[in-house]
Amino acid sequence: MITICLNELLARRRLSIVELSDRTGIAVRHLELLRDQKAVAVRLRTLDVLCRALNCTPGDLLGRRDEDAG
Repeated sequence: MITICLNELLARRRLSIVELSDRTGIAVRHLELLRDQKAVAVRLRTLDVLCRALNCTPGDLLGRRDEDAG
C-alpha cells in the first residue's frame, strides 16, 4: 500500500495542517484526507505543490508498506 507521510513531515517542520493549507492553497479537508490515508488518488500537481511547500521530494512524502503490516 502506498502511504502519504504528511503527518511526519508536518511534525518535523512544526507546521499545522491549516498553515500548510495557507501555503499551498489546498483545502484543509483535502489535506486531512491525505494525512489520514483516506485519499484514493493524488494529482501530480498536488504532489508538486506539497513538495515545494514542505521543501521535500516525492520520495520524502510517499512511502510503501505491506498490506499485512496493518
